[in-house]
Amino acid sequence: MSYAYASCFALAGIILIIIMSARTSATIESVLITGANSGVGKECARQLSLLPQMKRIVLGCRDRVKAQEAKVDLERATRSRSTTNEMGVVFEILILDLSNIESVKGAINELTDPVDVVVMNAGGLGGKTPGRVLEDQGGFSSIFCANVAGHVVLLDGLVEAGKLSRTAIYAGSEAARGLPVMGYPKPRIETGSVDEFQSICDGSFFADSRDAKTMYAHTKYVGALWMGSASRQYPQHRMIAVSPGATSGTNSAAHMGPVVQFVQKTLLFPLLKLLGNAHGVEMGARRYVDAILDEGTYQSGHFYASDGPNKMTGGVVDQMKLLDDFGKEDYQDNA
Repeated sequence: MSYAYASCFALAGIILIIIMSARTSATIESVLITGANSGVGKECARQLSLLPQMKRIVLGCRDRVKAQEAKVDLERATRSRSTTNEMGVVFEILILDLSNIESVKGAINELTDPVDVVVMNAGGLGGKTPGRVLEDQGGFSSIFCANVAGHVVLLDGLVEAGKLSRTAIYAGSEAARGLPVMGYPKPRIETGSVDEFQSICDGSFFADSRDAKTMYAHTKYVGALWMGSASRQYPQHRMIAVSPGATSGTNSAAHMGPVVQFVQKTLLFPLLKLLGNAHGVEMGARRYVDAILDEGTYQSGHFYASDGPNKMTGGVVDQMKLLDDFGKEDYQDNA
């Protein structure tokens, strides 16, 4: 891609964001983004800072040093002179570790003012031991804590403290309805009972198997169902699950060891992009931004991801069209 073409693409994205912001009935002035120090989360912060009405973006990160580096980069990217850029956006840092419930609760207390939107972007494949049970974190598996449990605590805490006024976006994944081309199996649910979903949360569902892809697919499946239930629990808010798609430039394999990281960064994603089944962080973040701004298309309680069984990029559709489990209210409430 030439520099001129890339610049035109970026400019078109900026114009689209501004147009969509003008169409939305929402007044979005503040947002909290988890996993905001890199990848899709950081790019989402950059794109949202372009909204004319945006005033405050809170970068939720585990590591203070990396958070500060991201803050400096974002201030520079948005032509910041000090703490406020030319568009009037202030970037703040909020330290929280989604795999530690007490850290999440502490972050909620530290959040000084409410936000209009929370983007629950942090997650991943659970590191080298995704099935490890964290007894001090409610008995959930490591991968479930990082992707779902921590965000449940965050969302409930924000709403109950009156610190979320409008929309919650949860980072879904095409793996949640099965992604055979990438080796993610379709979740196998027999009864949809509370006990069955509990076994996914604590890892016992997988018996002796600790395959990260199987665990990840089922974890994201539960996460998407949870947002459906949350939409009825908090009807005054918009609750939406959105997959950023197959996105290069993320840290999803950051804790999977150097070999896995090398394969993903230098082989897998370049090949997927060559085949037209992956995109960069700009497009991944755009999916979040679209869901925040386009209230007519993105309905509360629904899960949106790529529009084909083996697709991980391109347009998005309500995933109930591909797997009707996502519309089952008993599954949602039991999850």
